[in-house]
Formats: sequence, structure tokens, C-alpha cells
Amino acid sequence: MRTRPAQTLDDAAAGLHALYPAPPWARGVTPKADAEFLLQMIAIEQPRRIVELGVASGVSSAVILYALDTLPDIPGGRWLHSCDIQPTCYFDPAYATGDAVRSMYPHPRSRWVLDTDLDARRLSQAAAGRDVDLTFIDANHCHPWPLLDLLHMTAIARPQSWIILHDINLPVIHAECQIWGAKWLFDAWPFEKLTGASVQANIGAVRLPRKLPDLIPVAAELLHRPWEFAPTLWHVAMPAPFGPLQEIVRARLSWSGADPVNR
Repeated sequence: MRTRPAQTLDDAAAGLHALYPAPPWARGVTPKADAEFLLQMIAIEQPRRIVELGVASGVSSAVILYALDTLPDIPGGRWLHSCDIQPTCYFDPAYATGDAVRSMYPHPRSRWVLDTDLDARRLSQAAAGRDVDLTFIDANHCHPWPLLDLLHMTAIARPQSWIILHDINLPVIHAECQIWGAKWLFDAWPFEKLTGASVQANIGAVRLPRKLPDLIPVAAELLHRPWEFAPTLWHVAMPAPFGPLQEIVRARLSWSGADPVNR
């Protein structure tokens, strides 16, 4: 069988633009400039497996699947595992989670696994190894959720792999959306990071450090900032390297009276 070569980045970008516009019913969709950042990161990293946290309409899923299909074929193929916690779009239950893929990019060659009853904590505990080449976090943007999602993903992300964060400038670009979780995480990141080239770039990527415990100081500082949406201890059960952070969360929940019961 003939192996499919990679497209040039210019050709891939032209194909990406052809996916748009997004369906008119979709809200909060990944704009073209942010989609181009995803395309470029996938072109550079050549991932076999991507995990996407937060799906909603599925516009970003269509973009990622398209970007994977621009890469050369590999044995076993490439795949996207898209995870959400509800089966319908948060903004309109008339549409299934991920529905935009059907109209924007209905026939991907890469494998697409859509799971609408899965969050980062359960995913990290169920996985058998660190085989995720690239992670895209676009779920609950309220602090401390982007941080918690990232910490959970360290259990299954390849060492020193990239974590792409969406809405890193949400409260600046959209004054009506004062939700700071992704921005605080990206701005405080002390290790290697990248952002989109546009003036109002709302997407960036952070690289995991070689030693995961090096994340503890910045994560501890972030956990002491005001929480915009409190988790429970069940949601927060930390991967092994982050025991000190577990104690911070436990103390914070106890102090605030937040319900730590599994729910």
C-alpha cells in the first residue's frame, strides 16, 4: 500500500480554511486563527494519539481530525480521543456533543473516539501508560479546573509533551466572560510555552517539565488564588507526584466547607 505523504503547511492551511464556516448553531467555536495554531502544533509534533478535553459542538474535533489527516500514514494509524462529561452541547441540548464533525469533516481517516462520560481524572486513572503525544484542554475554564485537568493529564501524557490550552485570553478578549483559569495557568507557567501569532491570540501551549514535581510550586501558588468553581475531593484525586497539592486542596475544601463527597 502506498504511504500518504504529509501535505505542505500552506496546503494544509488552505484545506483547514475550507472547513469553515462552522455550523450556524454552534457557539463558542474555535476560530480560524486558533485552528491554525492547532494545525501547526500537530504538524510539528506529528502525534499518533491526541486527547481533547472538552468537546461541545465539536468544531475543534473536526479541526484536529483534519490536521491529523494531513500527516503521513503510520502503522496502526493516528487517533483522537475526545472527552466530555455530557452527551449534548452545554448551550443547546438539541445538538449532540461533537455534532459539528458530521458537517465540517464527516469522513476522517484518523480514528475518532468520542466519549461523553469521561473527565481527565477518570481518564488518567484508567489509562495504562504515558502514551498521549499531544493534549488539548478546552473544558471548564473556571479556576482551578484547567490546572487540575493538566495535572491529571500528566499521568498519561508523554514526558515533556505539549499541552495546548484554549481561551488563555478569554477575560481580556471578551469582557463579559471574566473566567480566569486558563489565563492564570498559561501566564504563570514557568517552563517552555508558545502562543498564537495574532494580536488577540486566545490559544497557547505549555511544555511539561522533565521532572513533574517541578510543577508543584507554580501549582501551589495557583491553588491559593480565588477559586471560580470549586471541585470536590473526588474530582481532585491527584496523580502520585502531586501529594503536596492534594493536601492544599483538602485543606482548602475543608476551610471553605465545600462538599468533598463523591458526586
